[in-house]
This record gives sequence, C-alpha cells and structure tokens, in this order.
Amino acid sequence: MYGLDIRTSAVLAARYGLNREEALKALTINAAELLGVSDRLGSIQKGRDADLVILDGDPLDPAARVEMVIIDGQTFYQREQQ
Repeated sequence: MYGLDIRTSAVLAARYGLNREEALKALTINAAELLGVSDRLGSIQKGRDADLVILDGDPLDPAARVEMVIIDGQTFYQREQQ
C-alpha cells in the first residue's frame, strides 16, 4: 500500500486488531522514538516542543478532521468555521 500517511496506517492497524493505545502511541511517542527526537517530541510534557494537531474527533476515526495545528506554540493552521 503506497501513499498511506501515518494516521491512516494507524487507523487501519487499529481496525485490524492493533490495541487502541498502541495505535495512538504509533502516532506520537513511538514515531518520535523512531526518528530519534523523543527527547523533544511525541508527548505533552513541560519543556518539550509545543507541536500539536487538534482534531474534531477521535484520532483513529478516519472522518475526524484537523481543527488546528500548533507549531512551537504558535497557531499554524486553524480550520475556518462553517
């Protein structure tokens, strides 16, 4: 399967049996560990980079949409209200 983003991959993995907690960790701390940046990214803790993606629903629900993206504590994207 080519062209799948990490979130879609986690959604599919959870749908086909991966534990929910492990699927969420695959999107956060496990991904940061694989990239060697888990000292700065991958979990919400004091002293870490404030990079967040806020969704309007469950991250493992393919219908959930990105509401806001915050990078280095600054709002980078905010979906317009309809």
